[in-house]
Amino acid sequence: MKHPYRILFFVLFVVPFILLVGCTPGATTEPAAVSATATAETQPATPAEPASTVAIEPTITATPAPVTAAVGEAIAYMQGPTLYIRIMDSGETIPVETCPDGSYCILQYLKWSPAGRHLLYYYYDGQDSHLRLADRQGRPQTVSDEIAYVQPGAWSPDGRAIAFFRATDTYTEGSNTQPPAQVHEVWTVAVGEDGAVGAPQLAGVANMLAPGCGGAGRSESEVLYENEGGTSYGYLMGVMEWTAPGILLYTTNCANIGIGRFDLNSGTELEPFAVPLRNLVLNTARDRWFAVSGPSWSEEVPDHQIVTGTPDSLEIETLATSQPVELLFYGPVSGRLYYTARQLLEQAEVTDQGLYFAFFESALWTINPDGTGEALLWQSADQAFARLTERPDGAILFTRVENDRPLYEAAQDPAITDLSAYSPQRHIVQIPPAGGEPVVVIENAGQPALSPTTP
Repeated sequence: MKHPYRILFFVLFVVPFILLVGCTPGATTEPAAVSATATAETQPATPAEPASTVAIEPTITATPAPVTAAVGEAIAYMQGPTLYIRIMDSGETIPVETCPDGSYCILQYLKWSPAGRHLLYYYYDGQDSHLRLADRQGRPQTVSDEIAYVQPGAWSPDGRAIAFFRATDTYTEGSNTQPPAQVHEVWTVAVGEDGAVGAPQLAGVANMLAPGCGGAGRSESEVLYENEGGTSYGYLMGVMEWTAPGILLYTTNCANIGIGRFDLNSGTELEPFAVPLRNLVLNTARDRWFAVSGPSWSEEVPDHQIVTGTPDSLEIETLATSQPVELLFYGPVSGRLYYTARQLLEQAEVTDQGLYFAFFESALWTINPDGTGEALLWQSADQAFARLTERPDGAILFTRVENDRPLYEAAQDPAITDLSAYSPQRHIVQIPPAGGEPVVVIENAGQPALSPTTP
């Protein structure tokens, strides 16, 4: 089907995507049958030169999970128009998918299967949306050519099936208090141990609120940050997770200010959470979720807190934090939570260039899932942080997005006619397991995602 948000996302995502996914060894296989048994996920990468930023030693209380050598680490990432898989032990780099020349193209939402053998991703080729599956040799196949953009697909906890949404042309009537909702179909498809995809099966229908995303007028660093899934609004786009009880949790609209529920066991839509929730993540057992309360991110709103609950209940608990929470992440190795906080320091424009700039002070914090042990890990006035995860040894891996200041200063210099060399970039950086100075793992790359580990 045609991409429903093509015009909006062309404005938001004109900067090419650079996507990174990690894959560490798993001891399980992925047979072909739908199940909701829980397994776990974790992450990858290799260090390089040091980053010039201050680091505060992290407080990691949990022992890293043991890792088998069944599958070895691999990274999936974008460079230019091509999606690659890199085998870490050998350094072999394998092309997976390339965007057509001259087209607006999206490759994102990369998710390794629980055993790390297959990569699920969303591919918009400039005309149509696809849910794709590739093996570790880079051989892709199509799961579906009809896929809802904001619910891009989820692995079952045992890796035996994939769930995804399809938008329909049907809308609910709406009321004085509720706008019309678009009816979406929920589908599942079995995946064999060899990655063979079965015939999709209709599981039921669910209603989505009218799409409401936007964000025009962002500075260049903010566009990069949006591409990492964390904007100044503070949401993670395209959340869809298959939980251990067999209940899907998913974003109900493009702005991701709301989480819906669908029971795959009964094929019915469940009552959604009544309060605004965003940036939802699961623990490794997939039986508990964590999210951020409150509407779109604004540093002036005091109610951005970490909240938690279980998929089969509407009860919500709050974890107190010392800072308003912008983005939230879960550490699959340590079992700790991480969150970002940002403060706007300055805004500026260069009118004759038509450029807008925003400068932030960003901080990265960690906290236990019970609300104890909060600690500041890293703080900088020059960068923003997104897409955090952990490697099997407990190292913290995340995307660092540079700020606009070099570009802002260059734009004011009439002697500089080519500003491209001053544009902000994003890099994958790593804080070592014992803490200390962060190091750059991959230059000009982003979006690390979880890969499996053995609990």
